[in-house]
Amino acid sequence: MRDLPEIRTDINKVDEQIRDLFLKRMSLALEVAETKAETDDKIFKPDREAEILEKRAAGMEEELRLKYVALLQSMIRASREYQYSQTLRHVPSKFPIHAMRQALSPKTVYYQGVPGAYQELAARSLFPETEPQHVPTWEQVFQSVRDGVVDAGVVPVENTTAGTVSEVYDLLLQYDLSINRSTIKKIRHCLAAVPGASLGDVKQVCSHPHALPQCHDFIAEHELEAIEVANTAIAAKNVAARGDKALAAICSRQAAELYGLSVLAEGINDLKHNETRFIAVSRNLTVQPEDNRIEIAFHIPNIAGSLRGVLDIFADYGVDMTEIHSRPMKDSPWCYVFYIDFTGNLNDHAVRAMLYQLYEELPYIKVIGSYRVAQTTEE
Repeated sequence: MRDLPEIRTDINKVDEQIRDLFLKRMSLALEVAETKAETDDKIFKPDREAEILEKRAAGMEEELRLKYVALLQSMIRASREYQYSQTLRHVPSKFPIHAMRQALSPKTVYYQGVPGAYQELAARSLFPETEPQHVPTWEQVFQSVRDGVVDAGVVPVENTTAGTVSEVYDLLLQYDLSINRSTIKKIRHCLAAVPGASLGDVKQVCSHPHALPQCHDFIAEHELEAIEVANTAIAAKNVAARGDKALAAICSRQAAELYGLSVLAEGINDLKHNETRFIAVSRNLTVQPEDNRIEIAFHIPNIAGSLRGVLDIFADYGVDMTEIHSRPMKDSPWCYVFYIDFTGNLNDHAVRAMLYQLYEELPYIKVIGSYRVAQTTEE
């Protein structure tokens, strides 16, 4: 049996040979890219790749065959990515995404709810120069922006306790709007009731369906009946209108003060680091030099390994994903739309090459947002 240092010496020699062969393969891939660019031929040819894998791995022992196929798949993918990158360097016009360079500067902004809602506070934070207006539903926000009634809308998309606001993501695609700005706000819920009420008087509490689970422990501890309403500020408004000491609202301090309620308890959310991300949507995709986040939506073929293939592409380009989730497609049972949020700017070459590749290889993809992640702000 040979000594370990001797074996490692041979491994190093093999690794050097692999490195030289890798560089040679990439130079050949560049030649392929140049030829395909002239003929406008597709870079990705899955049937050709499957044929290569089958031929190269034929006759190998099963366990090693699987390892070799994985290695060869990685090599082919790297070659393909290199071709996309180099093609885009030489023919920038192939980039399929067109974003406006002009920053979003709306004269009119809608949010869902009534004055005092967290969405109003987010709208004022995102557009301090604009007086936001309220409408009853998220769909009316999106519909009004799409139809040109208003320039922008502000809606919540995610909370650290309640999770993703799925309806908003569905509306983004349904109304074909784009995310242009984002802000994360710290949420500190309070329990508010009519003046003269005490905590012992309260038997019922009303709030938004996402706010109630954020205060689950407080509600359970005080044995309160939870009632869902459309908005935290609407909850405060309803409590003020009812004048019933047995009914309280979970809302912001601003909403409580606005509707003349007394704050019986503050900071009642289960997690003290309770935060909600809000976005601004408009009709046009924009890109600014300070943007550091991009969001896409896409479909994948219903075959094994499709999602992994997409995730491998992100990893190979060195792009950091910050979020991924899926939503069912309404007209296609058991098929899904995937959403990925990742760091980067649409002007970065690596990001552009990756998106170019995804547009070429996926059945559907849409860039639904380019924006800067703002600092977390108090409610």
